[in-house]
Amino acid sequence: MPQLPDLVDVRRRLERDRPWSAFSLADLDPPYAQHAAWFGPARGDAVVLVYGAFDPPIVFCQGDAVECEAILAEAPVVSRTAHAYINVTDHLWPIVGRTFTASELRRMSRMLLDGDLPDPSSATSVVPLGPDDLGALRSLYEEDPPAFFLPEQVKDGVYFGIRESGHLIAVAGTHVVSAVGSVGAIGNVYTRPDCRGRGFAAEVTGAVARELRRRRIATIVLNVVESNRVARRVYERLGFTEYCVFHEGIARR
Repeated sequence: MPQLPDLVDVRRRLERDRPWSAFSLADLDPPYAQHAAWFGPARGDAVVLVYGAFDPPIVFCQGDAVECEAILAEAPVVSRTAHAYINVTDHLWPIVGRTFTASELRRMSRMLLDGDLPDPSSATSVVPLGPDDLGALRSLYEEDPPAFFLPEQVKDGVYFGIRESGHLIAVAGTHVVSAVGSVGAIGNVYTRPDCRGRGFAAEVTGAVARELRRRRIATIVLNVVESNRVARRVYERLGFTEYCVFHEGIARR
């Protein structure tokens, strides 16, 4: 079960479930593709992605459980995943237990933008952010660094923020965005602790979603901890609905 060379075939497999595979669909395209290794049977629909931009690498699985378990046991996958950050839906969770020992495991909700976005608040000044704002972003994230933030996301993606007294106090961006795949994944949403409760998370997240809609991105998703009801309500008011629940966390062989 070698690495899959035909990315058209990989895209076909992923397209079977766009909302679940949204991140991975973007990973087929630059600038993310350089970090992606795809594995699966030559004939079939299962696919495993090992995404090496982070340490440990992210492992994404989709398709038949028997096929996915066999893929995870292949030497080229084993060699890349002594440690891994696992993403699997409920029906694949049993194979993870037989392959990895997981820790720091969380149940997550994948949310899909499935409604009309509310009009932005006229009382809040939300501004686009770019590479020149990296210093301010790092300072804002310093107290609680996001798990999956790279400077390239600001350069290649969509970021919006709110400033107060010259300081960045709230931000939201994209983990990935692909015009080719017509997918975008919103993330790294953060508000400075002393500024919370003022609706800033909704404002910056809504700004990112509106920009993705303006770019005609068809599938817009985000992840939130399933038990975080406050954040879920914020996203629901923006038009997001839960698509599925999944497991994510650090694991070792």
